[in-house]
Amino acid sequence: MDKHLDTKEVFVKAHVRIIKQRVYRFVCKQCNQVVERICYPSHPLYCSRCKPSKPPKQKPAPMLIKSKKKPKTKQMVSVNNDRGVAAR
Repeated sequence: MDKHLDTKEVFVKAHVRIIKQRVYRFVCKQCNQVVERICYPSHPLYCSRCKPSKPPKQKPAPMLIKSKKKPKTKQMVSVNNDRGVAAR
């Protein structure tokens, strides 16, 4: 038996993104040397040698999500009624 998966094609419009970088001259927090570093618009604290490595990102644990369905209402119907009308 072959398994068939539904696929969906998505087209993304090409765009231009401007990334602004600056050359910062600062004193490294760890080695206390004057350094120049190209960085994004936030002032760096460490030089390229001393900057701490980032911890690897952890994937969140998969969670079971319950669907929000309306609960079924139970209707009791009595056929043999005194008046012949269905009771609820």
